Amino acid sequence: MVLEGLEVWALTHDAELRAALTDRRFRRNWRTWKDLTDGTVPADHPVAAMVRLDNMLTADGSDHRRLRGLISQGFTPARIEALRPGIEVRVQHLQEEIADMTGPVDLKRDFAYPLSLSVFSDLFGLPPTDYGQLHTMVDAAFALASSEEVRAMRAQVDAYLDELIATKQNRPGPDLVSALIAARQAGERLSTHELRDTLWLLITAGFETTASALANGIEALLASPDQLARLRNGAFQWPVAVEEVLRQATSVAVLPFLFAGEDITIAGHTITTGEPVLLCYLSANRDPARYGLEANTFDLTHSRPRHLGLGHGPHVCLGASLARLELEIALAALFTRFPRLKPAKDTAHTTRMQSIFINSPATLPVFLNVKRDAT
Repeated sequence: MVLEGLEVWALTHDAELRAALTDRRFRRNWRTWKDLTDGTVPADHPVAAMVRLDNMLTADGSDHRRLRGLISQGFTPARIEALRPGIEVRVQHLQEEIADMTGPVDLKRDFAYPLSLSVFSDLFGLPPTDYGQLHTMVDAAFALASSEEVRAMRAQVDAYLDELIATKQNRPGPDLVSALIAARQAGERLSTHELRDTLWLLITAGFETTASALANGIEALLASPDQLARLRNGAFQWPVAVEEVLRQATSVAVLPFLFAGEDITIAGHTITTGEPVLLCYLSANRDPARYGLEANTFDLTHSRPRHLGLGHGPHVCLGASLARLELEIALAALFTRFPRLKPAKDTAHTTRMQSIFINSPATLPVFLNVKRDAT
């Protein structure tokens, strides 16, 4: 397929994508990309800018294990479960805020984003005053802007991260950013460049994907009133709904790239050394060969095999447990608190985010209480 002028291979079926994600012949390190290293693809190309980083997502082997190990301390099962009471309080607070609004409420803007940003920021020790800047930078990263806009965005990101690192060095706290800086200062072989790129990865992956998944879940359940009713009466449990959201409506549609470390043949096609491979998670999650003829349909009544909504293999999403926890708490609480919740307009005409990477509505206008909102 063609991606912003780049001809790339795309893995769109479950079996091929699942196999590639654990195939050691593929590399994550962007230096394996032949057309980038020889200058055919400029370093400030919008897609190249997404992968030309040194963090755990773009590392292989021992480097990947080292970088992931430093971050994994913040995502142990006990630490994630300890976040439950705080998430429940935030959800309740946000529900009370939107309950006071009249007319249509944008649940993407007024519920999903504030929840995801606050949970993420607490974990990483970021102040609420940074929310707007974080949102702007991440939007630019996923929007496939021009080369000039990419350079401007990267300069803004570097300046923000340099200030954040300096602040945490002077005033460390019980947060993951401070822990990474402390580990580096203790000799854990984390370079300044790796620290900055790791923080940027955590920011880009930390709240947009979860906020968008929550919006997708609300949208899917509003479009499936019969299944929503069965969730409310206990016929299905909310974790079941979360998994179907992550499968059928995963927020990460595609990600760049795997790179062939040698010539590799997949489904009769040979990917030559140094060529990039696009990871098409949304397409693979709707593959009829794995999920049946109704794979494209949101359906809680089907027993689905394990999906790829949060990745697979060594690079499976480190924050998967936290994402599942947020979605479960937020969806259950929202549809319990507002039993007459309904879309404010036909979902077929909902504006989508302008990104090939993120699958989610740009806005999600709803009526919380039909009788009150109609007056």
